[in-house]
Amino acid sequence: MIKHLFKIIWNQRSGNGWIILELFLVFILLWYIVDFFTVLGVTATTPNGFEIKDTYLVKLSVRQPDNPKHFNYGEASEEPGKNFFRIIDRIRQHPNVEEVGFGKWSYPYCSSSMFNSYTHDSTSLQCQVYEVSPEYFTIFKIKPENGDSSEDLSKAISNFISEPVSNKSKQAIISQTVNEKLFFGKPTTKKVLNLKNDSSQVNILAVTTNIKPYEYTRPEAFILFPINYAELLTQNDQDIWSYYEIFFRTKSSLPANSFAEKFKQEMKIPLNIGNFFLADVQPLGNVRKEYLRNKGITSSLQYRVGFSIFFLINIFLAVIGTFWFRIEQRQSEIGLRMAVGSSRRNILKIMFQESLLLFFIAAIPAILICFNMQKLEFISADQMDLTFGRFIINTCVTSGLLIAVILLGNWYPSYRASRISPEDALHYE
Repeated sequence: MIKHLFKIIWNQRSGNGWIILELFLVFILLWYIVDFFTVLGVTATTPNGFEIKDTYLVKLSVRQPDNPKHFNYGEASEEPGKNFFRIIDRIRQHPNVEEVGFGKWSYPYCSSSMFNSYTHDSTSLQCQVYEVSPEYFTIFKIKPENGDSSEDLSKAISNFISEPVSNKSKQAIISQTVNEKLFFGKPTTKKVLNLKNDSSQVNILAVTTNIKPYEYTRPEAFILFPINYAELLTQNDQDIWSYYEIFFRTKSSLPANSFAEKFKQEMKIPLNIGNFFLADVQPLGNVRKEYLRNKGITSSLQYRVGFSIFFLINIFLAVIGTFWFRIEQRQSEIGLRMAVGSSRRNILKIMFQESLLLFFIAAIPAILICFNMQKLEFISADQMDLTFGRFIINTCVTSGLLIAVILLGNWYPSYRASRISPEDALHYE
């Protein structure tokens, strides 16, 4: 049967050659588009390592020195820091608040960030640095890689929030990415990191699951230090307002926007302490949308997805049209086959098999080209490693889509042609 199909294709080689060339080019282009959706799908479905549902960001503002209501505490006063802690305590007393914490540029989708290089043996790694209160892990449900609860991470750093500011040995929790790249995934508790070009040491308390800065990317290296309460008390209200943020989790699912507005109205006066006053309360879901929009991620995804879908539609229409036209041109051949005894079922079978054979002839060199495209890094490795699994997924999905489109392009015209009488079909001849 295969030999017979090859003979048919060879006898019509002038037309089939162009079809094979079209399928060859379409396969490569479709493979590239499928790779984009593969990376997008894998990264979007990989856990972020944190949860933002029912969480809120509290934005404070501070009165400037020229404001008549400004309090001048003096340079060495601890009162600004104490006022900050009073605000946290009052938020904690709200009946709908489950937990409240604070940090330095550390809440999910924060537009500001801190980075440092850390070394172990001779390996160096750039890490994003978070300074957080113990409640941070329970608020955002960040869990250790060993499967324990978020509370275990909170307990791990709660004993180190009052270390002397001058202490050269610090404690930290690292993300799984840091563990894999610096310690090669081995148990890291009680091991030490060094700050690059510095004598400071970092003792590892625990390892979290992988953490991503946002959903459409791969996990990155994070190191989380316990925030130093004593250091905060030495800062003035302007510095506290600039560097620290407050966030909390509610006890049950509440309508995010309406609760934020209600909370702001209820707490406007209670949180007016010293030079601080409440400016806004935002659900982290809104913060996420703003972050993705400001980073250009949303617009970039919309453009690339729209562009890819446009190309997919054109590819599918072109392939369907090619095979549809091919069947229409062979009405007389189909009639002749029926006249010599071929059934309608056999007609459909031959048309399908012939089209699939054309596809496989084109696909073999196209797959080799795609393999070399990945090997030579013509596709991006920023969000997903160039693994053999990635190549297999792209190839299987591309092949499946093209086979489905080819069969669709063959089915209706073949079905219609097989339904006419042999006399009418032979009349075309």
